[in-house]
Amino acid sequence: MAYYSSFLATVFILLPLAFATNSPPLPPFKRIYQFGNSLSDTGNLLRLPGGTMYYPAYRLPYGETFFHKATGRFSDGRLIVDFIAAALKLPFLDAYLDGNASFAHGVNFAVAGATALDVGFFAERNISISNFKPPISTQLEWFETHLESAALSNCFENSLFIFGEFGGNDYIPFFRQGWSAEEARTLVPHVVAAIIHGIKRIVQLGAKRILVPGFFPSGCGPSQLASSNSSDPSDYDGLGCLKSPNAFSSYHNRFLRRALSSLNRQLSGEGVVIVYGDYEGAFLEILRKSSLYGFDREWLHKACCGPSGEKYRYDYPKPCGTNGTDVCPRPAHAMHWDGIHLTDASYHRISQIIIRKSITKLKIYKC
Repeated sequence: MAYYSSFLATVFILLPLAFATNSPPLPPFKRIYQFGNSLSDTGNLLRLPGGTMYYPAYRLPYGETFFHKATGRFSDGRLIVDFIAAALKLPFLDAYLDGNASFAHGVNFAVAGATALDVGFFAERNISISNFKPPISTQLEWFETHLESAALSNCFENSLFIFGEFGGNDYIPFFRQGWSAEEARTLVPHVVAAIIHGIKRIVQLGAKRILVPGFFPSGCGPSQLASSNSSDPSDYDGLGCLKSPNAFSSYHNRFLRRALSSLNRQLSGEGVVIVYGDYEGAFLEILRKSSLYGFDREWLHKACCGPSGEKYRYDYPKPCGTNGTDVCPRPAHAMHWDGIHLTDASYHRISQIIIRKSITKLKIYKC
């Protein structure tokens, strides 16, 4: 019986890898250009002058699982962009602000805390943001500077652009100031418009193959579950996630998908292909089939790194890596890392789905 159980566990863990193996061949991209926030930052905030980290990704236990040291990534190991790079047989992307970086295979411009909208949008609505991080507009300026300094042409025939995820950091300040979900929905057109404007700009600069990720379902995360701590069963869905935050995430994603479809039609004559990255669908697929993907049921809604005395192992004043927190025994079998960000294992599984369902749809553009 013990042998049989061990065999099943091995099969369950290897099945997702088999799914990836049976996927259509990947386009032979040679470079990746990443824009985004903490879901894809590989060290820019770590090097940003005056940049501060609420979640201390500059020290262990961040990075402990794969790198065995902190790299500025907000996880115990790799991120989705790292797994995409590995699948394309490319080195991991260096952060743009890394003075010792090699940009031969692309650049990572993402910064943890980045917004889609500029600071003026928040100021006009009396929403204050301390330590405002470089938004889309600044990351685009960095990209333009990089093009000039590297003397690159505006032909990116073998380059994959990943634009986002963006938007999560735009809504949080409004929710913290007491806005309802219905009020926050009025912000979605502005956030999506900023994302679309950014995509148009990289297209003007030569981008032809673009992956645009949507949101993860926020109501499934330890931070949201802990802040709500609702005792009403009707507030939760069958997966143990909060319905209202998930409905908001889905609303943003639907709005973004419609905007991307319209933009694809506008740019079709220019040889541009934009593919939506369904992070929401990938996350929910893994949550529904958690044991198949190698995750422990006990750790589906708890932070692996956090205060052990809390129901969801999350308490805002006690972020991962600070006093009063510890790391779960098996990070490779937990979905959530610090209550906001996911584990190396989760990003691995999600990347396999995104590669199979989105990136394989792209073909190299010939200039």
